[in-house]
Amino acid sequence: MWVAKLKLKHEDCVIGRRCKRYNVISIGIPFGSYQEGDKAYFSHFETLVGDNEKISRFIEDLKEDPSISNIEVQGNSIFFVNEMPAQQTIPNTHYNKKIFLIKPIMVDEKGYENWEIGSWNEQVLRDFIVNLQKEHFEVKLLKIENEKVNEIYFPQVMPFLTKGQKRALELATQRGYYDFPRKTELKDLAKEAGISLSTFREHLRRAEKRIMPDLIRNVRDE
Repeated sequence: MWVAKLKLKHEDCVIGRRCKRYNVISIGIPFGSYQEGDKAYFSHFETLVGDNEKISRFIEDLKEDPSISNIEVQGNSIFFVNEMPAQQTIPNTHYNKKIFLIKPIMVDEKGYENWEIGSWNEQVLRDFIVNLQKEHFEVKLLKIENEKVNEIYFPQVMPFLTKGQKRALELATQRGYYDFPRKTELKDLAKEAGISLSTFREHLRRAEKRIMPDLIRNVRDE
């Protein structure tokens, strides 16, 4: 299978410019598009990563954008429809049905979109990239290779976590609690979170209990 990694940026991206403005990362996938009259509509699901206050400001700013025709918010996840003139082009405009996402699109704090896409046809990937380069986008091809795909993203609804559970899981992951050897202890994480050790431990255990069944179902054998 042919796999391409690329990095791109376009200043009219409703997500990218806010990631840069609020120093937030967005991880998401496009859910398709349709056209009605002279308008085109693009559906997106995004999960925001960063400081909670900045994420809240990001979301409130996005709600005020006149190009957002529908939006639903659940914690740090947003599902929205972006409306634009049909003649306006964005990267998804050139998306070919023979191409699929291997991983979600990650938009970094500088507003750059990081794509990893695959196709059975090398030329389809190259044509997609050439079409992007013809637009007003900043495009950098990081690689295009024929390789076996070991991991592929499959979208699904993830379990709901409370703010305390999510914070505990994020801290444990970021500080190396699950690393080997372990880089931190629960008492240190609890102190950073500003809660008691017993409360932090309970948040983390409940978070692990909620997400583990879904993780186990999706783990492949070597």
